[in-house]
This record gives sequence, C-alpha cells and structure tokens, in this order.
Amino acid sequence: MKILRQYQLDIIFLFFALILIMWSYFYGLRYLGVDPHRYEWLLAVPLLFFYVIYIFKIRNKIAIADRRNLTTKSLVYWILFGVSLFSTYGTPIPAKDYWSLNALFFIFTIFLADSYWDFKSITLKNFKK
Repeated sequence: MKILRQYQLDIIFLFFALILIMWSYFYGLRYLGVDPHRYEWLLAVPLLFFYVIYIFKIRNKIAIADRRNLTTKSLVYWILFGVSLFSTYGTPIPAKDYWSLNALFFIFTIFLADSYWDFKSITLKNFKK
C-alpha cells in the first residue's frame, strides 16, 4: 500500500475510532449521573494529541509529488463533503453540544484535505484553472 493511501485511511479510521471512544466516555459519564460537559476535555486532549502526533509522523514520510493538484471542481466537492458530513453529525450525541467533538472534526477535515492537496502551493492562479 502506498504511504499516501495509508495516511488517508489512518486519518479516517482513527477519526471514527476516536469518535466511538469519546461517545462511550460521554455515555458512561451520563450513566454515572455526571455531566459529560464538565469532563469532556480530560479524555479529548490526550486523544487529540495522540491523533495529531501520529498523523504528523506518517505525513512526514509522504513526498510532495505524490499529492494531487488542486482544481476548483475538487475544492467544491471537498466543501460539499465537509458541509454534508457536518450537517449529519448529530447522532448518537449531538456534536454541537461538545466542543471536543468539534475540535476533532476540524482536525480530521484539515488532515484529510491536506492528504489531497499541498496547501503551500495554493494560489489564486490555481482557482482559474
């Protein structure tokens, strides 16, 4: 498997694994009668730290030439993907209630977009293509 594909799959699968861990944690706190909002960052900060460090470790192995060129069409698709994913992001625990889930989603979106495009090469000239 190419390192770029591994990078993309790790971003996606780790995101969903961390979401499941966090939801389980929130449900467990709710079951114990504790407000999950008060303790959400106790689990979220170490998980987000692990996620970012692990993804950066793999990212540093990828050559810039392996990434795809940015096109307006792919950028529009990417925006629609993000909006649709975020709008359906309401169950089983609404993400709008937990800032840690929003932070995880934001980090996931940035890394996944980075796996497709080299952000350093984006200029206004690229959008005219």
